[in-house]
Amino acid sequence: MFKSTLSLGRILGIQVGFHYSWLIIFLLMTLSLNAYFTETHEDWAVGVPLVTAVVTSLLFFSSIVLHELGHSVIAMSRGIRVRSITLFIFGGMAETEKEADSPASEFWIAIAGPVVSFILAALFYLLFRIFGPFSEAVAEACRWLASINLVLAVFNLLPGFPLDGGRVFRALIWRLSGDAGTGMRWAVAAGRMVAYGLVVLGLVTMLRTGQILNGVWLMAIGLFLLTAAEASGTAYGLTQVLKGIKAEDVMRADVPIVSGDMKVVEWLDKHVLRSADRAYLVGEQNSIRGIVTLSDCKQLPAEQWPRTDLRQVMTPVDELRTVDADSDVEAVLRLMTEHSLNQVPVMDSGVVVGWIDRDRLLKIIRLHAEAGK
Repeated sequence: MFKSTLSLGRILGIQVGFHYSWLIIFLLMTLSLNAYFTETHEDWAVGVPLVTAVVTSLLFFSSIVLHELGHSVIAMSRGIRVRSITLFIFGGMAETEKEADSPASEFWIAIAGPVVSFILAALFYLLFRIFGPFSEAVAEACRWLASINLVLAVFNLLPGFPLDGGRVFRALIWRLSGDAGTGMRWAVAAGRMVAYGLVVLGLVTMLRTGQILNGVWLMAIGLFLLTAAEASGTAYGLTQVLKGIKAEDVMRADVPIVSGDMKVVEWLDKHVLRSADRAYLVGEQNSIRGIVTLSDCKQLPAEQWPRTDLRQVMTPVDELRTVDADSDVEAVLRLMTEHSLNQVPVMDSGVVVGWIDRDRLLKIIRLHAEAGK
């Protein structure tokens, strides 16, 4: 989902990292806390407000990771693999392999995050009471962390998708109606309402209180939630379109094949430019050695094309990402998206029987959607 990320390691087998946009909010939060601590505690020694601000910001984002781990642990306990947890400018997100398959799973996975945040709020408040008499800096940090985790828990319980409350709402509608699609439609509609509400609240904050930064931030969150809600609804609809479709149903069986000893320039002139196919399998019908694409050849200086064989620039078959003929198309599309692939060979009993081309697949998906399938 997030392409530009930096890994922080693994927790419970889950890859944890942050998107580079996270650095923006981390910096803004640290500067804001530093200014607040400096203004409210003029007696603190030089450097103490900044150190306290940095540690507090790190603990806050650690709280977000724990919030997402709450979702992840419950998801894994219900057989849903969690690929990663990523921090970004608007918080954190756990990426799962698939959606919940029952309203009960959806409910418990969704509610786990806010529960963790409530527990953290209580824990930091307890630490505030304990350390209050001994360290003002530690007490201030714990007090702020207790408050922000409480706000995080309550905000996430707003009944609009993709917030946790929206997922809880979806689970309840799903349970009452017996239809996951109905639950998703209601949750996405509620997500739009929450998003518009935040945008309006941001405008009111700017116009009536003069707090420009807070107003802009509320509007940005609202617009992000609106985009996320619409994207979630579209993605859900796509999964329904693809349900039951296998790779062999959409693959191209008459895949163009060329010999590995053909020169690059000959392949371009006699095949690519005449057929408009950007990629070819390399080898023989029952002995595929690899795949060559126009992009592979463009990495080679043009003056070398007349004396370079295709086998020298192709990607060997054992290095390719392939799918089985009976693979679900949804999984194939996810593989192509995650690894930026334009073609994926389809295998059957160890033999290449065709491939799936991204453009052709997207056209087929649109046709299925238009046909109401």
